[in-house]
Amino acid sequence: MVKAQQKFLLYAKTINDLVDGMTSLQEKMDPDFQTVKNAITEDAVKEMPEDKYMKIIENFTKGTDGYRDLLATLQKSTVPARLMGNHHLLMTAFRDFIAGCQAMIDSMHDDRTIDVAAFDDAEKAQDKATDEIGKYLGRVNQLV
Repeated sequence: MVKAQQKFLLYAKTINDLVDGMTSLQEKMDPDFQTVKNAITEDAVKEMPEDKYMKIIENFTKGTDGYRDLLATLQKSTVPARLMGNHHLLMTAFRDFIAGCQAMIDSMHDDRTIDVAAFDDAEKAQDKATDEIGKYLGRVNQLV
């Protein structure tokens, strides 16, 4: 196998690990996200037990840290030359996604209040970034 093929295979594995890691983290955080969304809809955030609320923030923080670790791995990866442009676009979209995750955490205050507008904006930012990530992953998969 020539060096260029090895580079492509290594990068493909990195992309696969990124997708698997994102999926795993999202599956761990989604039940908590749904709990918070329902509490906001029902105007019942203050009624949520404090320990449960704080556990949700902790879970979101761990998940966001996990996303940062995935980004660090992506940044360190060896990228085939013809994928460089899409790689940088993918990293930018992933950074935007992480920023949305952090904004969501920041909208949740220790006194069990949530800045609902900031929470909703963070969710929209994450959705937009997720669409971008999907678009660039699709492009990378076509070229690999």
